[in-house]
Order: sequence, then structure tokens, then C-alpha cells
Amino acid sequence: MIEHRLLLVLFLGMQLSPVCNGQSPLSRSDETEKGTKLELADKPPLRVRFDAIHSHTWIESVPIPGLNQYHLLSSPSRAAQSLIAMGCQVDVQLTAWNEDSLRNTDLVVLNLVSADRASFRISEIQFLRDFVHRGGGLLIITDHTNCYFHNHVLEPLCEQLDLTLSSETACEKPPQTLSNGSGWIVLDSFEDHPTLKGIEHLGFQTGGTVDQRFGIAWTSPASWGDAGRVPMYGEGADMGFPGDFNQEPSERTGPLAVVAAKAFGSGRIVVLGDQNAVGGLFLNYADNRKFWLQSALWATGYDKDVEDRISKGLAVEPERSLIWCVEPFAKKHFYWGSTDHDRYYHAFAVLNKHADARATDKDMMQADWMIIPDPAMIQEPIWQSKVKEFTRSAKKHVVVFLSDGSIDEGDWITKWFAGDTQSLESDVSRTYILENGSTIQLWKQPRRWSNAQLLGPEAIRNDSDERWEELLLSPMRDLGLRRVKSFQELIQWPEE
Repeated sequence: MIEHRLLLVLFLGMQLSPVCNGQSPLSRSDETEKGTKLELADKPPLRVRFDAIHSHTWIESVPIPGLNQYHLLSSPSRAAQSLIAMGCQVDVQLTAWNEDSLRNTDLVVLNLVSADRASFRISEIQFLRDFVHRGGGLLIITDHTNCYFHNHVLEPLCEQLDLTLSSETACEKPPQTLSNGSGWIVLDSFEDHPTLKGIEHLGFQTGGTVDQRFGIAWTSPASWGDAGRVPMYGEGADMGFPGDFNQEPSERTGPLAVVAAKAFGSGRIVVLGDQNAVGGLFLNYADNRKFWLQSALWATGYDKDVEDRISKGLAVEPERSLIWCVEPFAKKHFYWGSTDHDRYYHAFAVLNKHADARATDKDMMQADWMIIPDPAMIQEPIWQSKVKEFTRSAKKHVVVFLSDGSIDEGDWITKWFAGDTQSLESDVSRTYILENGSTIQLWKQPRRWSNAQLLGPEAIRNDSDERWEELLLSPMRDLGLRRVKSFQELIQWPEE
């Protein structure tokens, strides 16, 4: 039954009708002469076409409860939806690239390609090269080493675009690592570039390096490029072909470029070294979403109402509650992006299936919920001030994960809101209810939300697992957390 459901969702994911504000870019008339780029003032805001012929790309399978397939969760579906929210027309390319498919396109997205999909034809390479050279935008998503043989597939095209590929994993040492391993990293070294305006941190989940000549985002000097290994005939057990994640004398040392940007003729290209950075779960980590939106705009040369459009792309997702998962990047303490046993990446994934959860230390006062993962943080005046500001609006909810089940950390609440609160005690929490209906909740058993207790995002759940996750969410449901339809509810089962 599980396999049957998975096949159905894969089939449904490939039935990608255009999501283009009611009109497909291919249906638009083109009044310009062949080879002439329209002036941006005469165009719709941005017309984006995702490659789905050379890669496995789903742009409608946003993470939802019950969706546990890794490749669907890591697809650029959420990224595509953020472009639509920004006012873009978004579509997919299901056949070989040609002049017609590129005529009414501003930005081509080459999601992580795979050797089991079609190779690039010589004609496609020429069409794509000419498209960029005449002024089109191209966003290429690669990944670590040579996973899925993506370098083999991309190399003929990249050679024509003057781009060099690598077969490395960008590895770091603490404090730039999100977890105990070396592959999940945080980036904070950036060039002054429009794609990185206002960007302070990006998160990578085992990404790769890109062409150093055009680098705009860098690993630290302590990093290294872990060399990948492809066995003879590619007969390895892991199609990711990773290295050993140990630094060897022969391997390059940092800083290493992991994002590249370059002009090519009249067009622009961005190369991102990690698919998961804009995947369905990690797009909402750090500044990844903003970087994605700014990259799309820069690659096309679009410069009208940029800040307004980006704010629309950053807005809360329709039909979902916005949850601010506080991540103290400035102190290099990582909770929501870490897979360590006592951290909360699995919880971040669960929340992003049920809601719109963003992990950041930047103010998100528009959120419905604010979750603080470490009780030590609420002893700091800056976070006490943010909690007070957050709850100044009605019906806002703050959750603080306690470390050992004690509630001593609640003393400051009674001092700040003396006479304005009532408290409710249970086995799992103490809740302070403010006069405006906002709450501050001290959760005594945060271990229930830890990676040690919750299944990973792609693990298959049985009924008991799903009931347990719903039980964890029930206190939030009681206070208005919106319900997202589950995978099972969305499947159109055939009639008997």
C-alpha cells in the first residue's frame, strides 16, 4: 500500500499544469523579432521555467503531513511557490529545450540534474547558451561531489558557459558546522553582491563547491573540499559518491566558493552548490529564502519594485500558520538546523509539514508563534525584550523549551506582567495567559521534540507515529494552529 501511494504521488507530482497567474508563458504572443530581447518594462514581472526533463523536479509537492519521500521533500516546490507569491509566472519544461520554450522565458532553473534522466542534446546546449547570451537568466543548482552523476550531465553545457564544475563536498569545522558532522554547514562570508543583500547566514545540507573564479559566498579558511569517489562503472552502494568527510593533505583548503554568479553576454548566471538549501524543508532556514528570491531577480536583471516583490515572496504561505523558530546565529548555537540527538531538526521538519516555520534570529513579529529552544536565552535582556514586543499584539504565543523540567525560568514573566496574567499548570507545561489573549508557555519536556525522540522527515510513519506527532501539536492546535491537509487527504483515490 505504501508503494502504491508513493507511485500515485510521484505521478501526481509530474502532472504539472502551468501555475502562471492563469496563463502559460507558451501561450503568450511574442511580437519581437527573433533573437531580440524584450525590454523588461514590456514584460510580465518574471517568467520562470523549471527544467523537468533533465532532472526530477516537482514544483507543486510542498511538504505536507504524511509526505515522507526524500526527493519530494528536497524538491524546489516551496521555492517555486515563493516565486509565485512574488508575482512570477512559473512553469515546467517537460520536453527538450528549444527556441519556442525559451522565447517567452526570463529565467531557466536547472534543478539538480540526474544521469537517469535525458542527456542534454547539442541543440539544447546551443539554445540555452544563446538564451543567456541574449539576456536570459539561468539558475543552476548543483550539489556535493558528483552525486547522481550531475557533473557528467552538466559538463557539456557548462563548458559552453565558461563554468568549471567540481567533485567536492564543502566541509567545515566548528563553529561553522550545524551538527557534529562536517557536511551540514552555515555560511557567513559573502561578497557585496545583489543576490546577497541583507544576507547574514545561509544553511547547507552537505553541498558542493562551485567555480572559484565567480564565487560570491564562501566557506571559512578552516574548511576543505572533501574529494568525492566514483567507483569503477559507478557500481557504488551510494549514488551520492561522497568522500570520507576527513581532511586529507591532497584536498583543497578554504575559503571555497559555494555560490557563484557571473555575467554571460547580456545575461546572468547563478550557481548554487546545494539543492537542499532551497529544498522544501531548508528554504525556511536562515536567509535561504531571501537569497533565492534575490537570485531570481538578479539573474533576469529585473529591478522594478524589488523590495516590494521580495517582501511578497517572504510573506507567510497561504493557508498556513507562521512559526518563528528562534535560531541564535550570532552565537553560533544551532538547534533547528542540527541533527544532533539533543537538537531539533526533526521538529523543524515536522513543523514545516504542518505550518510555515522559519528558523532565524531576525525579528518575525508577524508570526503567530515564537519558539525559543534554549531556556538560557530568556535570561538575556534582548530576548526578554523581543518576547515582550511579540506578545504586545493579541493572540500571540511564545513557547520556551526548558532544559530539565524546572520552571524557575518563569520568574521574569511574573515580574514583567504582574497583575496581568493568570497561569495554568499541567504535567508538560506552565502557561501564562496575558490580558490580550497572548500566552507564554514553558514546556517542561522538550526532549519529546528532540531528534532523539522524533522520526526524521523522510522516515515512514505508522499510525502510532502519526498520532504521536499530532499529540505534540495538539496544544498549538488548541490555540489556533491552522490545519494543513495531509498526503492521504489530497490523494484522489480511484473509485471502486
